[in-house]
Parts: sequence; C-alpha cells; structure tokens
Amino acid sequence: MDIPTIRYITVATNPHPILKNLFQRVKQNGEDITILGLSEKRDIGWNATGNFGVKLREVYNYVSQSTIAPDDIILFTDAYDVIYAGNQETIVKRYLDGNHPIIFGGETECNPDPGEHVKYIKTDVQFPYLNSGMFIGRVWAIRKCMENYEYDDNHDDQRFWTQNFFKYPDLIKLDYENALFLNTHGIDIEDVKCTRQGTYYHRANPQFIHVNGPNKNDLNRFL
Repeated sequence: MDIPTIRYITVATNPHPILKNLFQRVKQNGEDITILGLSEKRDIGWNATGNFGVKLREVYNYVSQSTIAPDDIILFTDAYDVIYAGNQETIVKRYLDGNHPIIFGGETECNPDPGEHVKYIKTDVQFPYLNSGMFIGRVWAIRKCMENYEYDDNHDDQRFWTQNFFKYPDLIKLDYENALFLNTHGIDIEDVKCTRQGTYYHRANPQFIHVNGPNKNDLNRFL
C-alpha cells in the first residue's frame, strides 16, 4: 500500500511559545510543518476577539494549490494552544482506521451557536460537539467543503466547519474516542496524564491536546 503524503499545517501571525513547542516536537520527530499567515502581522483568535476568518482563508488557499494532490492528507491544528504529544506515523494509521474523509476533534460544549446542539445526533458521549481547532482529512474532501469559499475577516471557523458537519455527514465525523484529538474545555485537567510513553486521558491516547476556549491557564501543565 502506498504511504499517503501528510501535510501538517497551522496558522500563526506572530511568534508564540506554544508554536515554538510545536515546531520543536515536529523537528524532534523528523517531520515537517507549514506555518501559514505569517504575513498578517496582527493577532488572531481570542486575544484579538476574533479574526478567525484568517484561518479559513489560509486553509482554503493552501488546499487550492495545484501542487497539492487530492489524496494528500491535511493535518491542521491551531498554533497557540495545542500540545503535540504524538507522531505522524500513529496519526496516519488512526486516521485511516477512522475510515472517514475528514475527522475533527470533539468538545464538551456547543459553540459558537449553543442552539445548534439540537442538530447533533450522537450526544451520549463526553465530546459530542465539533471543535475546529484540530482536524485531519483528504484534500479532495476539504476542497469539497470549501468550494466557492469567499473570505470574510469576521467569519468564525468553528461555525463554518460545524455547518459543513451537518451538511456533509458522509465527509466529516468527530473523534469521539480521542484517538487523535483531545479538547480540554469542560474536563478535569488532572485526568490528563503525561508520561514518557505518551499522553493519556482515561483509556485514550490522544496525539494532540488542545486547551480550547479563552482561558489558557491549563497550558502551563504541559510546558
């Protein structure tokens, strides 16, 4: 079987210690990461009370390149609040085992539109709602979801991907079991165990930890 090409990307407009940690982990693993958005020279995310549209624009422009093959795998994570605790060999294996074109991490709360919780079908799990800070998927499927996307600075990437989750259930599913991604908002951070063998949450071994939401104090646990 041919080994698929995996392209790890993130969006960062300024230097950040967590981004530095991501870069160091990637280098330690002998892998590569592409940092998008460096020309912006302004804050995005919670520190800027928004500008999340930049993340959508950068992903759209990246996957639209003719040099990116449709079957390539895009691994996307946020840059300023994500801890990389795994390796791409494991990530690709678990992604392929997931048997779905795109997999997003799940979270405990329905944001940014709480009323949308009624549209979610699987709610008998701890992480039933989509979080857009980490995902992995085939280029062709991401292109399908972003077809004809028109950039607006005020767009919310989580709202965008949530609507695509409802629209394309055959393309997008959530990582309910934390095989790849763990979003920590709403959980007891003491339940996340870090060892030399990896990072664990109950019986799961997530490859990435995302301290999602505006409060980033829990990041100190992983530094």
